[in-house]
Amino acid sequence: MYGIGLPVVASFRSPGLSRALRASTTPVSILHRSLSKRPFNLPGTVLGNQRRYAQGRYSRYDQQQYEQQHQDSRYEEESQWEYRPEGPSGGRVLLFRPIVWTAIFTTGVYYLCTESFIKHREQLRQSSHYYFGRLGNFYGGSTDDSQIADLMRDPRVQRLVGWSHAVTGLSHARALSRVARLPDWIPLELKRTVAAFTDRWHTLSRGQRCVYTIAALNAVVLGMWQIPRLLPFMARTFLHDPRTGRSYTLLTSSFSHREVWHFAFNTIGLVSFGSIVADTMSTEQFTAFYLSAGVISGLASHLLSPLRAALIMPSLGASGAVYAVVGASMMLNPDSKIALIFLPFVPISISHAFPALLAYDFLGAILGWQKFGHVAHLTGGLLGIAYVQWGMDQWAQLVRAIEVHRAKRSKQNSIGR
Repeated sequence: MYGIGLPVVASFRSPGLSRALRASTTPVSILHRSLSKRPFNLPGTVLGNQRRYAQGRYSRYDQQQYEQQHQDSRYEEESQWEYRPEGPSGGRVLLFRPIVWTAIFTTGVYYLCTESFIKHREQLRQSSHYYFGRLGNFYGGSTDDSQIADLMRDPRVQRLVGWSHAVTGLSHARALSRVARLPDWIPLELKRTVAAFTDRWHTLSRGQRCVYTIAALNAVVLGMWQIPRLLPFMARTFLHDPRTGRSYTLLTSSFSHREVWHFAFNTIGLVSFGSIVADTMSTEQFTAFYLSAGVISGLASHLLSPLRAALIMPSLGASGAVYAVVGASMMLNPDSKIALIFLPFVPISISHAFPALLAYDFLGAILGWQKFGHVAHLTGGLLGIAYVQWGMDQWAQLVRAIEVHRAKRSKQNSIGR
């Protein structure tokens, strides 16, 4: 048996010996031909191990070939798509329409955010007795306390987070209750992970929640850009091209990033400076400021594009809005220190670093550099500086005007009754 096995194994490694065995009529060659025609995978034999190795090798080769072909087809599908500006303007750069759209959008978003700010402040005033009750017990117990206690006494909540878990308020307790009531087939450890994220979210300030929400929206749009089948839709909806005549892309393009490095740089700037600015202003005012800055910076780049008609390029990115946030942060905290990514151990005053960055963008806008949207960067930075200087006072006047109008309206309604 061993004498027969050795030539057979050798035939797998020697093509010449294999051909000789096929042509021969000896018992060894007959056994070789019979084994080569049928699967022979007996465990523990030299021939069986050789057969399994060959099968696994060729199956891995086939899998690699399939993955390579699939990857090539995906790249071919993406490379076949080519961006072409299509829209109702017929390739002409429209100026009046985007100006009107920007004015209407900015006015509307500031009005809606002011209404939301006033409503939130009224809610805080109505619930202020809770804080006074906690300090001096002037008004007795709070209904929020009883609701929080009832929610945290639930056995499912106690099993999830324990009986002594601290919460920041009623909304936090309700969120934990919803997590605890998830179906039983979901593992408990997964529920506790979600509860940990819930705790982290409710310990953030309102400004930090606003900033992280914007960053999450940017991440979703970035993920959509990575799907080849969505490229035509993304180019039509999240890419602003002055030749298409679409004005709403001034807004959608400010949430759009196609490259990871572009998204990373803007997200780092937004998270680093946005939380401070949002907590200083208010969540509602910061939302109106951020959205309007993104739209206005894109409009500035749009209006100057006819000066270089041969170099008109579509634009995307939140850089204009992020520049506005950094400019506002410089005005609110002029003595703060920042560290550049390339020089992390060298602190630089923001009052020196940001004007130098604006000077670079001004030079790029004058010389017509096309690598970055220098016009949008410069417009956003100047807008952030000007808004802190004059815009925040205008916001306060707008809030007072709406509150006075509401008071007069409610007074007239009470007299009419």
